[in-house]
Parts: sequence; C-alpha cells; structure tokens
Amino acid sequence: MKVVMLHWAFPPIIGGVESHLAMLGPDLVRLGCEVSLLTNAVNGKEEEYLWKGMKVRRSKLFDLNSLDPVTLKQRAREIDREIMAFIQEEKPDLVHAHNMHYFSLEHTDSLFKVKKKWGFPLVLTAHNVWEDKLWREFNQRSHYWDEVIAVSHYIKKELVKSGYVKDRVKVIHHGLDLNTFKTEKYEIAANPLLAQLGGRRIIFHPARMSMAKGSHISLQALKQIKQHFPEVLLVMAGTEKTVDWGSHQNKEVNQLKNMILELGLQDNVHIQFFPWEEMPLAYQAAEICIYPSCFEEPFGLVMLESMAMARPIVVSRAGGMPEIIQEGVNGFIVPMNDPRALAERCCELLRNPLLAQKIGQNGHKIVHKTYTKELMNARTLFVYGEALSGRLRQQRRSDEKVIA
Repeated sequence: MKVVMLHWAFPPIIGGVESHLAMLGPDLVRLGCEVSLLTNAVNGKEEEYLWKGMKVRRSKLFDLNSLDPVTLKQRAREIDREIMAFIQEEKPDLVHAHNMHYFSLEHTDSLFKVKKKWGFPLVLTAHNVWEDKLWREFNQRSHYWDEVIAVSHYIKKELVKSGYVKDRVKVIHHGLDLNTFKTEKYEIAANPLLAQLGGRRIIFHPARMSMAKGSHISLQALKQIKQHFPEVLLVMAGTEKTVDWGSHQNKEVNQLKNMILELGLQDNVHIQFFPWEEMPLAYQAAEICIYPSCFEEPFGLVMLESMAMARPIVVSRAGGMPEIIQEGVNGFIVPMNDPRALAERCCELLRNPLLAQKIGQNGHKIVHKTYTKELMNARTLFVYGEALSGRLRQQRRSDEKVIA
C-alpha cells in the first residue's frame, strides 16, 4: 500500500503530533507500506530525504510559523501546485492528513481537488478541535474525509457535535514506542541531565511552555510545594522548535520567565529544550510528572511517556486525559486551573515514595498492555482498509449507474 501523509511539522520540530508521526510513518514502512510525508521546511534540513525508510519532502508552503491567513490566500495557486505535484509523483493508494481540518482552508481545499481528480480516499487524523469562525468554516468541509481518526473519545464527541458523521469517526488512542521509553537504569555519568541537576527532587513538566499547557499553574503550585520541600526542582521543557501558529510562544515563554522571578523561584526551576530522543533521560531524572492543561486537551502523549517510564503523573480534568488516567491507579486528576490541588497531590507523592512507586508501576503495566504502537499501527491499517473498501464500493455504484 502506498500512503502519502501530510502535516504541518515533523522533527526536529517537537510536539505530540510530530512524535506520533515519527513513530507511525517508519512503522508502516516496516509493515510493508510505502510512506511519503509532505511537511514544513526547516533551516538546516534537506528539501527531500529518507528518514527511517519514509520519504520526507519539506516545503515552505507548509510552514505555519510563517504563513498567515492573508499569505495563504495569496499563495493558494502555489499550494495547489505543490500538493498536486507531490501526489502525482507518489501515486498513492490513499492520503492520510494530520490536523488539516484547521489552519488553512487552502491546503484542505487543494486536497479535495486532488481527490476528485484521481479518486483516492482521504483519511484525516484529528489531533485537536477548535471553536472559532475558522473552525465553523472547516466543519462545512467535513464531507471531504472518507474516514476520520479521532485520538480520543473526547475528540470524537466534539467532531460529531460539529457535524462529522459518527460512523466515519474511529477512535484510535495513541501508542508509544516502548523500545525508546523504557525503565532501564543509566549510570549518572551516562545521563548528563542527572549529573547536571545534582540529585534534586525533580518534578517534570514535559509539555511546551505555554498557558494552554498549564505552565503558569505549575509555577503557582511550585510556590506552595517549595514551602514543604525547599529542595524541589521543576524541570520545564519545550521552549523552542514548536509550531507557533499566531506567534504566541515567545511572548508566553517571556511571561512565564517573569513569573518565575516574581514568585522567587529562580533556584527551583530549570528550563531546557529536550530533543525527542532525549526525553527518556528527563523522565528518568524526575520523581513526578505533571500536565495541568488549561484547555480541553485532546489526548496528551506525555501521559503515556510518563507511564512507560514508571513515573506517576498528575493531570487536569481536561478533554481526553481522564480516558487514560485512572484516579489513584496510574496517576491523579485535579480540577483545571487549580494550583492548590496540583500542589497537594505533588506533596502527597513526594512524602510517600512508596505510593509514587506503586502508581508508576501501575502505569507501566497499563501502557504495555493497552497503549503500544503495535496496537495503534494495526488499528490505523484497519481504518485504511475501511477507506479503500468504501472507495471501491462507491466506484462500483458509479459503474453500475453508467451501465444502467
């Protein structure tokens, strides 16, 4: 099977969707598919190359950090030509787009034009939902997609509420590469992060530094945690190399850095960008992970990473996260925008290492049983089969009408 994928970013750009693609694409190649990805241009990266067997083509016309709505309209014909040429060259059996149900009407309309021209099915993975004028415009195009993968039941519910056909939306929870995220112990000398942080009691906030991901809630909670554990250290990740639609990232990072100074937390916060392949080291250094999102988080891949590394995680009651975290079993769930509740749970885990260890081990067992990339891959291939079968049925009906 030949599959063309499209998404706005790919490593070294970091994020949940990017990590998902870094697993899914090469795995489909190993399972016998030919996979090609059209994604954004990155300084220092070739325009086209093979990455673990997957062909990667980079284009400035997919760089959301430099494309505003006015520019997108002005370059609509270029976008048409770019997508048309790539798909014509690859001649796929189907096209699998990620988060192309938002951001750019021009890109999505181009895909539909190509679908009508060549007749292949379009599969969408919806990693997010939104609520604004642009989102409402996109919902009028929900019929473009032959099959839709929702990354959580929460996302499916929101899509159906917005007009997507329920039977076409399949829930496939993310899976994880358990060969990368494993509990193998490394010596301090082999782990630069452990050596650098000098044995502090570490809480890890793995998501990018932003208000949506609850970074300000983590800092407010840290102020309270510090009263009981003066040596505590909050490690914050994701300060660069992210998709920044609307150019908010730098502003929010600066606000958070000012907040650290205002709260007197300079000695209790460590900020560092971690490439995806180094994330296991950061998890290993931590006792606890926190993910206090302040919006309806669609899934939250870092939950699986924490569980795979046998680390307890505290999340907010947001979006799809309560589908994964069982209260008191593999983590804790606190109300959204509640630094006091977050601090209380963190202190409980810091005071009781045996409880933290038990919850971490529970999470480790659950992720190995339920959230493997192998399960995710098999379910994705099943959806591909459904899309191809549906397209064949439509073609037969069209042929029958012609004969009649």
